[in-house]
Amino acid sequence: MLGFTYVQPNLQNWCYDRMSAICRIKVNFRKIKIMSYKEFESPHEWDRFCSYISEINRYVLDEHWKKFFNVILFTARKREIILKNGVTLVRARIGSLYNEWEDSDGEPERYYGPLAQKEIGAPPPDKSKDGRINPRGISCLYLSTDIKTAISEVRPWLEQYVTVGCFEIIKDLKCIDSSKDETRGCYFDLREAEGVTPEVNPKTKEEYVWGGINESFSRPINPGDEHIHYIPTQYLSAHFKAAGYEGIIYKSALTKEGKNIVLFNPKNARLKGASLFRIKSIDYIYEKDGNPHSYKVSHLE
Repeated sequence: MLGFTYVQPNLQNWCYDRMSAICRIKVNFRKIKIMSYKEFESPHEWDRFCSYISEINRYVLDEHWKKFFNVILFTARKREIILKNGVTLVRARIGSLYNEWEDSDGEPERYYGPLAQKEIGAPPPDKSKDGRINPRGISCLYLSTDIKTAISEVRPWLEQYVTVGCFEIIKDLKCIDSSKDETRGCYFDLREAEGVTPEVNPKTKEEYVWGGINESFSRPINPGDEHIHYIPTQYLSAHFKAAGYEGIIYKSALTKEGKNIVLFNPKNARLKGASLFRIKSIDYIYEKDGNPHSYKVSHLE
């Protein structure tokens, strides 16, 4: 007959240890889930999102892109600034107010002045066109930090009149400032060509994504291409607005130091005055790129 000793299990301790293990699993799972909303999946994600929202699905995000926007809103906290009450900004509009009359001798007199107040501010919703921040029918106020930037953004030609209005911020505004996020270009790793997904640290991924966001806000768009190219930034801006932000600040691509500020609510700034400017010169500084694929055309006899 085999002999053995039967040990009565301590059910209380067993249950405690088991529940403790389950709790640890749940806590660790929660930590993983929270971390996933703090970190971008790839340095390419902004470019991929632009393709998705422009070419695949414009109005409804799948679960991957919902997560992507959660990470954007999380990392946006580092870029929060308060645009202070009383700050002065400027806005340029092409055009002038023209009047003509006869003087006491019957000679024609001409007067050029700045546009009327209603022409300088944000357009009403029924006249609002697609912008890089707003879709058609939703009005925003586009401003700049200095006169040169404001005039450059409207791209006038020689001898054209430009009205520049001076606006004052009337209350503290919580804004997103992406102007310090430098464009990093396209991330490339040779291992990707071999089908290997390289490990990229979270800081690098964030720099590439936010650099792409600032470039998309800043990049000049050719006339006629606005609708398709503005879709990603319009969608992103709507998320910022829904999250409680009151404006967006981004770097100008047309001047070295200038920035552009867009207010979701045009009533948060008031016009203080306006001046008329005339464009006297436009200077392009350029150099040959050195592209080896330049060519000459030979005329056959």
